[in-house]
Amino acid sequence: MADTTIPYLVTIFTQHYAITGGLFLHDKRLSDFLNDRRDSTIMLRNTSLARLEEPNKVLQISPFSVVPKAEIELAFEPPQKTSPPGRLFMKYPKQKYPVFLVTTGMEIRGELNLQGALDLRLVFADAADSFIPITAASVTLKANPALVLKREAVLVNVRHIGFMGEAQPEGKPQG
Repeated sequence: MADTTIPYLVTIFTQHYAITGGLFLHDKRLSDFLNDRRDSTIMLRNTSLARLEEPNKVLQISPFSVVPKAEIELAFEPPQKTSPPGRLFMKYPKQKYPVFLVTTGMEIRGELNLQGALDLRLVFADAADSFIPITAASVTLKANPALVLKREAVLVNVRHIGFMGEAQPEGKPQG
């Protein structure tokens, strides 16, 4: 697969800011790119920065910016003008477990996809991946609770998770 010459659009949430910009993935998926430990920052092109309280009010536009991976709480792929990189590896069947996570700046409800039985401790013990995918995600921002983001998949930085628990499936009574 040839490397694209058009940056791939990504949106990043830090504790207080929403950052959208172009990223050259170099034939990787976003999850693989963020989990690559050879670089502790990501470089974005044509970046816009907004506070999470007012995500539609752009504070700054920059032709070039750098974001430390450690500051990223959540990342996702908005609709693209270019096609995302394909899978380089075989996809193994996984079980879907409903989970609820709390990070410094947001609450996330969705599905954690794992091989085998649910063991939430493994998410934190696996030092290989800093960013884990949560599918069928619903994200509520603490800075703007009225805004609920629904995405097919988001990537959550494990180092920002303050709580992670198995959630009741939708429609089941809580408690």
